[in-house]
Amino acid sequence: MATTTTSVLAPPVQQSFSYKLLAVAVPSMIHKIPAVLKKMPAKGGNTLRMRRYNPLKTAKVPLGNSGLPVPAQELTATDIDAKVDFYGTYIKINEQVTLQAQDPVLNEAAKRLGVSLRQTEDELTRDMLASTATFIDSVGGSNGDTPTNVSVSDVADITKTLLGNDAKTILDQIEGQDKFGTGPIRNSFFALCHTDLSSELEALGGFKHTSEYPSPMNALRSEWGSVGSLCFLISSIGSISKNASTLGADVYNIFCVGMEAYATVEQDEYSAEFIYRPPIYDGPLAQNCSVGYKFAEVPRILNDLWVINWRCTKA
Repeated sequence: MATTTTSVLAPPVQQSFSYKLLAVAVPSMIHKIPAVLKKMPAKGGNTLRMRRYNPLKTAKVPLGNSGLPVPAQELTATDIDAKVDFYGTYIKINEQVTLQAQDPVLNEAAKRLGVSLRQTEDELTRDMLASTATFIDSVGGSNGDTPTNVSVSDVADITKTLLGNDAKTILDQIEGQDKFGTGPIRNSFFALCHTDLSSELEALGGFKHTSEYPSPMNALRSEWGSVGSLCFLISSIGSISKNASTLGADVYNIFCVGMEAYATVEQDEYSAEFIYRPPIYDGPLAQNCSVGYKFAEVPRILNDLWVINWRCTKA
């Protein structure tokens, strides 16, 4: 008796498409979290000038009873300029793709562009900090390199330097609660670093993971934990200087930040604009659509004393 098999009659459909798309890796965007958002008006040029008045001297000499005038102080200010640049990218999709593909290609293109936009902003801020922030090398570690691996004494030195520069902490203190394995958290500066340092941080004495916070639900998703007065945010796109140590190891840049240390400047009418052009605008046959984004932005340090690039290697 003859049997019909797939070798005789091929199946009409040889593959089935899963109804649910696979997850895409999206890094934590941490470098704009401590930034101050500044807006530059449209039709106002391409540079935002920000001014800070300098402190005055204290008046510790008594006026006495002579009635004579004392010398006046001069009021001075420091101007900081930030010139915006323009960025953007796009995807072009043929009409046959959206017509015949089973998955919603255009919707996914928009999502991927959204991640690309935010990651571009984050990496621009990261690279600005790596190239312009004042750096301090770790010296308290034990790996014999320059800089060394992180240590508790380095945490203390960074904190002391920021406090000595009158930098203000960003996170408020978290009071202790009657819960096993938890403890209070100090008011803290942010420390932004690469995920490669997660195990290095956990090895430090006094490190508290977010799971040990009295109220862990208040922690940021990218927050790994705290040591002393530094709260560490980690990301897979944290800053690394390749082969930059004395022994040729990778140097990790940890940006320790106080309140209003740096800003990102955006221009009105040009902030994160999403653009869709339907096929009718593509050509005589209306075959292709495009989706993209563009924006005008620049990151800028506002006070060099309130942000420190703490450089370290791994143990």
